Amino acid sequence: MGEKSTVRREVLEKLKEKLGEKVATNEEVLMLYSRDYWPLALLKETKGEELPRPLAVVWPESTEEVTEIVRLLNEYGVPFVPYAGGSGVIGGTICEGCVVIDVKRMNKILSFSEKDAVVIVESGVLLRRLEEYLNEREYTLRHVPQSYPEAAIGGLVATMSTGQFSTKYGGIEEMVLDLEAVTPEGKIIPFRRNFVPRAATGPDLKRLFIGSEGQLGIITKVALKVYPLPEYQWKRAYAFPSFLHALEAMRELMLKGVVPAVARIYDRDDSAARFHDARDILLLIFEENVDELLKAKVTVAQKVVERHGGIDVGEEYVEKWLKNRFDVISELKKLVVPLDLWFETIETSALWSNLPRVYEKFKKEVKAVPGVYAVLAHASHFYTTGACIYFTLTYDAREEVYWKMWERAVQVLLENGATISHHHGVGLLRSKWVGEEIGESLTYLKKIKEAWDPKKLCNPGKWLG
Repeated sequence: MGEKSTVRREVLEKLKEKLGEKVATNEEVLMLYSRDYWPLALLKETKGEELPRPLAVVWPESTEEVTEIVRLLNEYGVPFVPYAGGSGVIGGTICEGCVVIDVKRMNKILSFSEKDAVVIVESGVLLRRLEEYLNEREYTLRHVPQSYPEAAIGGLVATMSTGQFSTKYGGIEEMVLDLEAVTPEGKIIPFRRNFVPRAATGPDLKRLFIGSEGQLGIITKVALKVYPLPEYQWKRAYAFPSFLHALEAMRELMLKGVVPAVARIYDRDDSAARFHDARDILLLIFEENVDELLKAKVTVAQKVVERHGGIDVGEEYVEKWLKNRFDVISELKKLVVPLDLWFETIETSALWSNLPRVYEKFKKEVKAVPGVYAVLAHASHFYTTGACIYFTLTYDAREEVYWKMWERAVQVLLENGATISHHHGVGLLRSKWVGEEIGESLTYLKKIKEAWDPKKLCNPGKWLG
């Protein structure tokens, strides 16, 4: 114990020598960085439980400083965890005794080419700031996750984020043109020599960082594809005879190539909570830069929706969703805390042929877990092959109920052809189940982790070891 304390003291002294005021060890800061928005961590905090504390927080301002920090921590064998916006919900940044490397001071927008529709940024740039910058130039990233107000680019890439406009524009993995990163041993993997739309020069090593959740290194810069800001937009909500009728309408739209920017199907339980209307509601937003193209798509969409039983209920529900879409956690807490309940969200995806079964079995079987109070559902993030279903659950505010609920949820998802995560990721929350889904792939991912991080210092204790 004495040797460990000595090492910690020495490494903190060295960090302060290198970084000065860019190092924090006071209790108030360490407490802020002890968790993300994982509902279980929030529940424990609400009940007065102390969460694992990091050793220190550092704020580098360049790739070179990140390299120096990582090399120093390797020298002393001290673990570290990359940190961007801290808006995750899976416990991905919880790391007792780690040095938190927060990249938010690496916040420069380095260049923007309107001709090429490419923007290059440091990884600590806040998403909302980048979007404002692009909008001023009549461009957009069109990546709008629920964490939009506080998410940073590096974290979005590391967690393979997706956003509310993904049906048209794709997830973050489809927006990344290239990235720069620092390996767990402190070496820089730079941008490739030339930015190009596509290259067939072997496997793209840097794709490993997308979805790595900070276990394979620290993303320091990102080159992103952007789009002209749409000039024309159309919004409408439709009520359906059932959730499955609305799913079929969306399947037909996707396969016809009539792709909305936003599509969200709320089942009657979720609609009752959000819109005070206990019907299955589909929200649609179409947007284009050519008015005639928009009108043509809307004409086809209206016919498809009506053929599947959709009834036009106007724009009101779409406007309400747009107004409140970033306030979900605060609204849920106001609802559940007075009742001694708590909340969780479980997002999955499946092929069209499996979606009805996933939806029905999840609603029935997870709600049957003792202590689970309600299971709401909406579908979003649509593809030609299937869609994401996002379940919101309330339950007795007890940890044992939480884990029993999750055990049953994972069982239902895997047995019915679905994934255990569509876009939130793995983190601490889903670590023990990821092998059940990806099988032998996990063995080879762990071999990469061992090769890149032999001392197991980079965000340790998660699903790669």
